[in-house]
Amino acid sequence: MILILLITLLISGCLSPLDNVMVSDQQTQRALEIAKQQKRSPYVWGGRGPDIFDCSGLITYSYKQALGKERIFKVGNYETTDATMNDLHRYNVILIPPRAMQPGDIVFITRDENRITHGGLFNRWIEKYEKFEVLHASSYSNPDQGIESGVRLENWSIKGLNRGQWFAGAGRLKLY
Repeated sequence: MILILLITLLISGCLSPLDNVMVSDQQTQRALEIAKQQKRSPYVWGGRGPDIFDCSGLITYSYKQALGKERIFKVGNYETTDATMNDLHRYNVILIPPRAMQPGDIVFITRDENRITHGGLFNRWIEKYEKFEVLHASSYSNPDQGIESGVRLENWSIKGLNRGQWFAGAGRLKLY
């Protein structure tokens, strides 16, 4: 009876045998390498590359290049070529504990308890399990401190606020 139910769910599309298959460490590393090639590219809200980016645009561009496919994301039950940070968090990753983050895993940052508003790609630990380096496309700039908006590496803490935003979690991209 259970086998019949599982087969019915698979055929109907309500259950996928690949729902929990994640990209490999090599694929996350490749996405990070591609994203690093975009350093100093300008930040433009809605930018999807190859020369301008917003935060989700940098992530989606890098993973599409790394995997060699366009339709690698989902929004709800629909396959698509693009996703916002909130869509990446809700539909496209398997959440992982911060201690499990590897280079290229997706980092979720927010300023809103109801949705993910920002993110980037994990690069490395600065202080083990406390502070990390994230590669992201940011609109934040502070000319007095030499900080320009755009694609850049930045230190981020697991705890506390950074410019009114906080670390909300991490995930490994799913394969569909």
